[in-house]
Parts: sequence; structure tokens; C-alpha cells
Amino acid sequence: MPRRCQQPCKTAGCPTLISAGTGYCDRHQDQKPGENRLNANQRGYDYQWLKFRKAYVLKHPLCVDCPASGRITATEEVHHIAKVAQHPELKLVESNCMSLCKSCHSNRTNRGE
Repeated sequence: MPRRCQQPCKTAGCPTLISAGTGYCDRHQDQKPGENRLNANQRGYDYQWLKFRKAYVLKHPLCVDCPASGRITATEEVHHIAKVAQHPELKLVESNCMSLCKSCHSNRTNRGE
């Protein structure tokens, strides 16, 4: 009998392997994308943040991770090193931010950074 392919749970950072097509492991089964999630403004990404972000991207226009892969890519995301949820006081601190392209930001987020 052929074995079904396995894939990681869709929950970021969860290493549990599950059958392809099921989406989430038993622990995260009732989790649905976007459910119980606050909107960007409720999470602290307000007008102040938008102004800060715009200035930060002008000052740091290139992804900091891409050169390690031999690429040069424009900044699309501003990543917080210390998460805003745990350290809201660092939200507008330049040394707590890094410029990333969408792909590198997704990679860091999936690793739980």
C-alpha cells in the first residue's frame, strides 16, 4: 500500500508532520487563518508606524538577507527583531528593525523570528 506524503503543520514554527492535504496537526486543528487575529491597527501598526516605516525604508532600501544568497533585492517588509507583541516599546526603534524582501521576511517569520 503506498504511503501518503507528509508535510509540516501549517502553523508557523510547528514541526509536526501530517498527512498531505490535512493542513494542521491535532494540536492546531481548530486553528483557522485569520481567526481571532487583531487587525494591523489593533496590533500597533498605526499612523506613527507608517511614518516610521516609510522613513526606515528610504534609509535602508535593500534586503539585508539577500546578499548571503548572491541576490540584491529591494526592501518590501520591515522586520522587528524583538516582536512588537512582547516589546511594544521597541516598535519605533531603528536598531530593532531590519529591511527584508517579502521572501526573506516570510522565511524568518516561519522560523519564528
